[in-house]
Amino acid sequence: MTALGTGLGAAVVGAGSQGRVHGLALQAVPGTALVAVADVDTAAARGLADELGVPRVYRDYRELLVVERPDVVSVCTPPALHPEIVRAAAAAGVRAVHCEKPVALSYGEAVDMVRTAADAGMQLTFNLQRRFEAVQRFARESVAGGEIGEVVTIEGYCPNLFDWGTHILDLILFHRGDAAPEWVFGQLDVTLDRYVYGAFVETASVTQIGWPDGVRATVSTGREPHTPVLNLQNNLGLILQGTKGRADIRGARCLIRRFGKADLVHDSPFDTDSRTWDRGVDPAIVAGTRDAIQDVVDSLHTGREPALAARHGLRGAELVFATYESSRSRRRVPLPLDRMDNALLSGRAQGFWSPAGELRSTY
Repeated sequence: MTALGTGLGAAVVGAGSQGRVHGLALQAVPGTALVAVADVDTAAARGLADELGVPRVYRDYRELLVVERPDVVSVCTPPALHPEIVRAAAAAGVRAVHCEKPVALSYGEAVDMVRTAADAGMQLTFNLQRRFEAVQRFARESVAGGEIGEVVTIEGYCPNLFDWGTHILDLILFHRGDAAPEWVFGQLDVTLDRYVYGAFVETASVTQIGWPDGVRATVSTGREPHTPVLNLQNNLGLILQGTKGRADIRGARCLIRRFGKADLVHDSPFDTDSRTWDRGVDPAIVAGTRDAIQDVVDSLHTGREPALAARHGLRGAELVFATYESSRSRRRVPLPLDRMDNALLSGRAQGFWSPAGELRSTY
């Protein structure tokens, strides 16, 4: 394990598409050396290591943790493995784990991950890198500055709640200043046997979130051709409605329409550095992940809370699992959530949903 004064040793666990993103991002953070990659698919691990010039490859991440003793570990495996890797990293004395989303397969596992890291004094963050996007920060500052008046409602849309919804829910919390919601009311359609990153997910859903100040947010999910949602850019976006206007955020563009005033438009082109990483991955995602990991490293040096602290990821996960619980129990679910399971899986086992046909997807 390298001393902070001489730089940080880093490792990537999981050599798939997100492992590649994290590897590229880690190499772009000054003072951080990517020393090893682990994956049960050793060919994939070697391929990524060869591409990035990483010296060592491991099949077992536990061996990597013991031999390399890295300061920073990026966890880029399917979510089912996140809890055990976080536990192993904490036991091995890793200083910081930067974990991909979705957080975990159940709310209880998500809570345990955050508690394990806190008990070990290990910094845990989740890669909700969209908080670093210029378009999101412009929108947040504009809304906080009163450009649309008082926020009344927020509308979000994306393909599914468990994966894409993690980002949308986190951005809703971000634009609300991370104020704690009071309740969740949701409904699921489970027509298809659909999987994302190995996890069973809904075919479509509607989530309503309420805050004590009366603000409401609604998130709709679905994917063509079975359940088309709002046909906006990349099926992903937010609309914030205010008393004096609205903010429409689609991709890298934000349109702020102010009632009785000129519109404000913000476009966020890729930064020049990110173009050098365009090797079959979205440079914007790499750039955001680089910014997130830079913040992780800066937090290790300064001792401040990182921008993507685990509490943010946990609150977003709470909204996902509260939606599942609301649909299963047919009620509005008060927060904090007191059910630790995954009600979508439990409800399916209990016969609440009987999906027909199968659709497997990685996104």
